[in-house]
Amino acid sequence: SSWLTNLPFLPFGRHSCVLARALDAMATLAFASAPCGEVMFKRNNSQVMRSTPKLGVVVRDVPKAVFSAEPVRKFPGKGHWFELRVEDFSGAAINILGIGYTATDPASLLPPLAEEGAPPPEATPLPGRPDKIPRTYIAGYARSVYWNGERVEIEPCFDKLKPFRAVQIGALVTLEGSLQIYINRKLKMEFDPSAHGMEPMPGDEPLWAIIDLAGGVRKATLLRDSVAPSPDESSAAHDEGNGGAAE
Repeated sequence: SSWLTNLPFLPFGRHSCVLARALDAMATLAFASAPCGEVMFKRNNSQVMRSTPKLGVVVRDVPKAVFSAEPVRKFPGKGHWFELRVEDFSGAAINILGIGYTATDPASLLPPLAEEGAPPPEATPLPGRPDKIPRTYIAGYARSVYWNGERVEIEPCFDKLKPFRAVQIGALVTLEGSLQIYINRKLKMEFDPSAHGMEPMPGDEPLWAIIDLAGGVRKATLLRDSVAPSPDESSAAHDEGNGGAAE
């Protein structure tokens, strides 16, 4: 069902304002041009492509993370949600990408503005892995969750994906501060930090999307009009292999 049907009844003027703000929030979802890792952007920064590795450079030391330009929208009664379509990835890779959120404003990772007449300051390089960024919560890779710098091993998220077929991957911060990963709108993984003696994600604060193109992904596009899955969608039986976008 559409999120539009869940809007409360309001007089036409107020309803129009609520609708306009909601649509505007989705339409402006894009990747930030900076800071970012070694990637390329297209389609008004809604699409990201992994850059070709440079010869002689240790790949694991090269940052490949991107952030949303603005905090991710929080859906009433559900939590923060964003989704992307992975259109090109290596079929041999179990590690496709890392996906999640950060409560660290990406703008704080940019160099400060130089005083007039002073040389521009050098940017602080992003780490090779975004789990080094404070207050970052990211899952995926081969079988990992990085929760504010601590790693927890999980079952693989992407082991059933079929090569040469696009796949939708979404990330939801629940109202309790857990992280859920969805494959083609079906719940694939839920990480409850309380079960591991960890603090929940700060869902009452602004949260930015973060994607780490450290795996087999080559190209991915933000789905700007995506809404959080309904209970019927998320609890539906997994399709065979979890691979390929829904027909």
